[in-house]
Amino acid sequence: MLFPLAAVVVCLLLVPPGGMAQTRTWPEDALVERLNQAADHFKTLTASLQYTKFTQVVEDKSIESGRLTYSENRRILIEMLNPEPKEILFTGSKAFIYYPKMAQIQEFDLSKHRSLVEQFLLLGFGTSGDKLKDAYLITVLGETKLDNRAVLQLELTPKDEKIRQQIHKIHLWLDLASWVPVQQKFFEVGGDYLMAQYTDIKVNVPIPSAKQRLSAPRGTKTVKPRASL
Repeated sequence: MLFPLAAVVVCLLLVPPGGMAQTRTWPEDALVERLNQAADHFKTLTASLQYTKFTQVVEDKSIESGRLTYSENRRILIEMLNPEPKEILFTGSKAFIYYPKMAQIQEFDLSKHRSLVEQFLLLGFGTSGDKLKDAYLITVLGETKLDNRAVLQLELTPKDEKIRQQIHKIHLWLDLASWVPVQQKFFEVGGDYLMAQYTDIKVNVPIPSAKQRLSAPRGTKTVKPRASL
């Protein structure tokens, strides 16, 4: 029979890395159902965001930061603050980019790409488990900690071959308390990637009308570039 101290030491040696608590397993059916429940209750969102774009060929890493607002009428406003201010508004089948320094708004037609833009821009934000399962092969990488949050990390492989030729996999970190993403990483073919990180997340809060449109002054010049998104 082991002495009490020896028994404690043996127990500690047998604990998996990361602490005493055992993490749960997530069968795909249970995960899909939990995401369906979260999607049913998702209405609005505000969050601080940071985008990190890594380009392998020149080993360059660029960072942008700002705010994201998602309204109940499916309007998405991204306010980039650093390093250059700009605002991006997605509404209906249109996207508008406002450049304050240029005093110009660029308008793009998204009628052929709206669902694709939403799929990546809001991946995990109100995305039902059924839609996620339809669009991706889901691999559960397990529960972990990210910035002191308990999160569930998923690896998503697009089923659409055309998408897979550009983005061959995505890692998604879901907050186990709110079931919204705190981080997304899009792996591009060739070694480039885009990392999106979200903090100060607030779900289902009232969105003022000022955060459902661009802040451009009335009369700001609008142009339609030939190149489409």
